[in-house]
Amino acid sequence: MDTQAASEAAPSRNASERRRVLGSSAWLTVPGTFAILAGGYAAMPPLDGAGDAAGRIVLAVRWLLVAFLPYAAVCLHILYQRFAEGAHNPLAHTATENLQIHCRVMQNTLEQLVWFAICILALATWLSPAQARFIPVACVFFAFARLVYWWGYLRNGTLGRGPAVQMTFTLNVSLMLGAIVQSVRGMMG
Repeated sequence: MDTQAASEAAPSRNASERRRVLGSSAWLTVPGTFAILAGGYAAMPPLDGAGDAAGRIVLAVRWLLVAFLPYAAVCLHILYQRFAEGAHNPLAHTATENLQIHCRVMQNTLEQLVWFAICILALATWLSPAQARFIPVACVFFAFARLVYWWGYLRNGTLGRGPAVQMTFTLNVSLMLGAIVQSVRGMMG
């Protein structure tokens, strides 16, 4: 089946079948995300320079560069692919399906990176010095999940990105809830 036929066949899957496919990996990816994060946290030694909130924010900003790498990689890939294909004007709609996938990966990775960065920076202000070692673990895991997303999307289309979406959302929702809980505790007393 060529890519044109594959892209036309994909929308024909009904919603219940898509939910079944996506739900079949959640039982592994959600607890697996927590297990990997916990294992990374347990293995990470205490970090220097994380004694106060300012030090933890600096630590988070520095480690956010690692979380940013998948976004930079897909942007550079799109730059090269647009040049190689002669698809310099996105409004001309001359991009190949492959290039369109890379553009979707770029957009989604940016959206998830903004969510992640805001939450990890907010959480950094509330973590104890000993807990600050979670920051690099989360940043490395985020980068890993986004690379899996990119690979899965290219390999198996929209359904191939499912496990990485689950990993990213598990991380981002957990960070958001943690930051909200800590902020409410801080406001209460």
